[in-house]
Amino acid sequence: MAKRRKKSKLLYIIIFLIITLMGLLYLNIKMNNKRIIDLPRYMVIGKENVFVVYEDKLSLSIPFEIQLDGEKTIGDFYSVGNYQGIMDGVNELLPEKVESFEVVKQGEIRLNVAYKYNVPEVMIEDKRYILTSNLNSLFMERYYKSIGETSENVIVDVLNGNGKSGYAGRTGERIEKTLSYKYNAANYERDSEYSYIVNKDLQNSQIESLIMSLDERYIKIKSELDLPTLANAVVILGKEENIETKININGTDKVTKDAKGILEENGYKNISVGTENGNLTVIDYKVEDYYIAYKIAQKLGIKNMIENKNGKDNVINIYIKE
Repeated sequence: MAKRRKKSKLLYIIIFLIITLMGLLYLNIKMNNKRIIDLPRYMVIGKENVFVVYEDKLSLSIPFEIQLDGEKTIGDFYSVGNYQGIMDGVNELLPEKVESFEVVKQGEIRLNVAYKYNVPEVMIEDKRYILTSNLNSLFMERYYKSIGETSENVIVDVLNGNGKSGYAGRTGERIEKTLSYKYNAANYERDSEYSYIVNKDLQNSQIESLIMSLDERYIKIKSELDLPTLANAVVILGKEENIETKININGTDKVTKDAKGILEENGYKNISVGTENGNLTVIDYKVEDYYIAYKIAQKLGIKNMIENKNGKDNVINIYIKE
């Protein structure tokens, strides 16, 4: 009888431990899932892909073979466990940033979103890059429209850095007429050769519309402004007379001649042509020159744009496949 009681007691203990362990495992899984699902925007780093999630509206799948710079891919960062480096690098290429990530090395990743897309990409010299222009278009169609983007309460500071009397006011009036953005016109603290855009909190598509409403061509990205402002964006209007930016157009004689003519008609300078062939019509640029390249792309009808982190300063490269 004593042996039976010991066996029964041991069996109860084993059953209790199994139930306890199962309960702890369930709670751990539930808490982990809740921690990531409760976030409006986040990144999931899987075994072969990175998934970027925006609420229940959109997710992007980015393969590990994508270049984060000229030397390293996402997979290179993953292999050494640099997950923060993956998020930081991917964020530099996204129109909308995320601030949290999870690493999932086992199991299937299920995402409950309205639209799931593979990130648009292009192969250049056996390396895979994100097509930032196509990515921006994707966000405009599938994300910004779904969150009710509006121009009703947008305010833009328009600062005159070219010395032309009343120019900021005239530009602000055109912005208001074209886009219905409110504006504040004032003089910038000093003259500026380049024009600049400072984006405080506008969607990328709103900034692109703002850029296209301006006469200025050489508009660089400025991350911060010395002056305090409550505006959603700030435009600094430069002289654009002694510009250092060079535009290189590559392709056959016919296509380079036509493209150069279009750009010269639109006031662009320092244009050279070459015969370097490519397998795609594309513009590459450094990050601060995105809007210069974007405006050129609109003028030439080019859809593909690639950020080149290792490119030369103040150089826009255009490759046209006939």
